[in-house]
Amino acid sequence: MILRLLPRRRHRTVTIELDGVLQQLPAEYHPTGPLVGRIVTAPAFHAESVFGECPVPVPMPLHRPTGRTDPRQIVVDDLAEEWVMGLRVHYQQQLYTIIGFYPR
Repeated sequence: MILRLLPRRRHRTVTIELDGVLQQLPAEYHPTGPLVGRIVTAPAFHAESVFGECPVPVPMPLHRPTGRTDPRQIVVDDLAEEWVMGLRVHYQQQLYTIIGFYPR
């Protein structure tokens, strides 16, 4: 018996809710490279650090949930796969925490 794995679609849509605001964002699945097995959204988030606000919108990294994952951190993509929001991001070697959607 030959078992074939279906190729994972790279481009997805993720529905994310932060502070009562619900948005659908494009995201990209990474089958290889340093982000293998993760999804990264389009840059749409506002972030802050101990040194101040990030000057540009940042993307959100998403990873697979574990048994101990807080269910409030789980989002679902358009393939009905569950992902956990990563609220810490790096921009120009500075660590930032996502605090909401970037104002349009």
